Amino acid sequence: MNLPDFSSYVPKVVAMDLDETALNSNSRLDDRTRTAIHAVHQLGLPIVIATSRPERVLPTLVGDDILEITSLVQMNGTIADGKAGLTGSLKRSMNLQDAQHCWQLVNKTAPWARMTLELDGTQFAVNHADDINELWAFNMATPTMLVEFEEALNLDPVKVSVNGVGNNLEEVAVMLEEQLSADSVVFRASDQHFLNIVPKEASKSGAVADLLKSADIPLSDVLSFGDDYVDIDLIRDCGWSVAVENAIPEIKALAKFQTASNNDHGVAIVLENLVTALT
Repeated sequence: MNLPDFSSYVPKVVAMDLDETALNSNSRLDDRTRTAIHAVHQLGLPIVIATSRPERVLPTLVGDDILEITSLVQMNGTIADGKAGLTGSLKRSMNLQDAQHCWQLVNKTAPWARMTLELDGTQFAVNHADDINELWAFNMATPTMLVEFEEALNLDPVKVSVNGVGNNLEEVAVMLEEQLSADSVVFRASDQHFLNIVPKEASKSGAVADLLKSADIPLSDVLSFGDDYVDIDLIRDCGWSVAVENAIPEIKALAKFQTASNNDHGVAIVLENLVTALT
């Protein structure tokens, strides 16, 4: 490990990815990490969750207690809302032609794939409704959250998510990159089974920076954590960037520091050291 040294200077904000970073491999926040997050909050530092997930699944993943004390950057930086020391909000909307073309192309070339067209973190459209709870919402979906695709196009969508259900999506990703406009970007997951298609102007670090304007804090004072391709801008742009041990090589190469894996309390170890330095 190459942990940050907080002996002479400390960051002013914490921003963390969730899956395979702050969450363990069971997609849950363990007790040690939960305790460390609360300890940082009690010392007055703003905390930002910066995730590819929609807001509707987060109570199951992290708990309402964490959501009450953290600002949220969701769905790859397409939507952000400040809380607990930060204010403001933003929304980055998709190119509607790209959203429609993406939907048609994936349905044609990979009809087994599961897609969502995300609107606001709560409402969404799907191309397969038979197993929606299992694959998308951790049993948190309700009928009022589901919107027909054509209706969703009129409700300012922000993101298309593609779940390969265990199948490699690289060929689909290449086709999308070749056929979508310059307004949209395709994010891959390291296991190549998931894709996120979002507006090019959306990014985790950009959304975090927008929320930080309310407190006049630069990204150079942010302690960030990440593991995968969707975290590259967050790790690249923040002054105190930390890769978990299980991160992809690209993240490790960019990060200034490295901690233990997500299953070995890597985020908690750094936050505990930060709390010690502040007390």
